[in-house]
Amino acid sequence: MSEHIKAVLIVVLSGLIWSFGPLVVKNMIDPQIYQLPYLIIRGLTVTVIIAAYLIIKEQKNFILNILKIDKVSVIGGLCLTTAMIGFIYSISNTTAAVTLFMLALMPFLASLIALVFINEKISKQNFISMVIAFIGALIMIYASAFSGSLYGLVMGFISSLGFAAFTVALRSKSDFKKFYILIYAGIFCATISCCFMIINNQEIYLPLKNILLSISHGLLVASGLILFSIGSKHLLSGELTMLSLLEVVGGIFWAWLPILGINEIPSTNTIVGGIVICLAIAMNSYRFDKKRLQNLIR
Repeated sequence: MSEHIKAVLIVVLSGLIWSFGPLVVKNMIDPQIYQLPYLIIRGLTVTVIIAAYLIIKEQKNFILNILKIDKVSVIGGLCLTTAMIGFIYSISNTTAAVTLFMLALMPFLASLIALVFINEKISKQNFISMVIAFIGALIMIYASAFSGSLYGLVMGFISSLGFAAFTVALRSKSDFKKFYILIYAGIFCATISCCFMIINNQEIYLPLKNILLSISHGLLVASGLILFSIGSKHLLSGELTMLSLLEVVGGIFWAWLPILGINEIPSTNTIVGGIVICLAIAMNSYRFDKKRLQNLIR
């Protein structure tokens, strides 16, 4: 198995893990009320898990490396924090379909940002796959998916933009240095959320169920981020965000699955659009690998 194929599988797996995020948030008690304390606990959970992973990998070098804060790491951390906060405010103010539709914009945004800041070109195959995936997202949202608030839609776009920028920052870092962006993001997320709570004079309280859900969500986010970061070594920004779109399809599926309790029943359009997105992801992976294999043969 080539390194590229391994990277593809790893990033697809990260998208599958993240797809459980909407399900977790939708199970919260009064999500519109407890967004900020939820984000604090989730951010700290992400930081602890990523830090534990790096301590195992780097041991004594961990303390030295975490103190080497540079501009790219700070910007990347803030971008991921924006994505985290935007996602929670979006998914708790609109349907899962609307939020995940906005996330379908990530490949376009990531490719554009990567082109401007790190001169990363986009191939024809990747662009075609992104267009097909976006068409799939349009099919999913047609007629009924805009049932949530405009605020939820805007926050979904902000989340998508933040994650796209974070992906580009991740691509510009090498080896284990990119993982420190994740730690900074967790710390920034908790700190900024805490500041908002102080400004709003909000009581630091969270029901036990929400505490457990926030920790579980932090575990999902951290696990997915580790896999996503590992895969970023061998994939371009557009490829990374394209492959992670399995989160869009999976998130809507879990929100519908009756046994899991949310029961947001998808329309026929949603199902068809999800299939189109899956086909685009498969086509993206196959065509990229085939092209690189041909180059190796030559």
